Amino acid sequence: MTISLFDQNTIILLFVAFAGMIIWRYLGVLYSKNIDNESIIAKTINSIAYGMTTAIVFKIVFFPDNALNLIPNTDRIIPFFIGIIVFLVFSKNTSFGLITGISSFSFLILYRNYII
Repeated sequence: MTISLFDQNTIILLFVAFAGMIIWRYLGVLYSKNIDNESIIAKTINSIAYGMTTAIVFKIVFFPDNALNLIPNTDRIIPFFIGIIVFLVFSKNTSFGLITGISSFSFLILYRNYII
């Protein structure tokens, strides 16, 4: 089965997914002022979001099924843990951990392919 952008079912699926996302975000904007950031519900939702994001990245890094599979395991796993360590050391700064992980991944790829 091939999926084409010109297929009617594909267009319907894309529209439903887009509409669901827009409605969900609009409701989030409307009700965000009523939610206390320190409440149990907000902390639970935040924990679930972090857990899902971590699980997806973990799956991509440790069990890739695309072109990332061509890169050696050490070149994927070492930057992953470097990013996590930087994230935890620098008071859970997500941006700094992400930039460090991506930079160390890029450095390892460049080092292995062009410097050695």
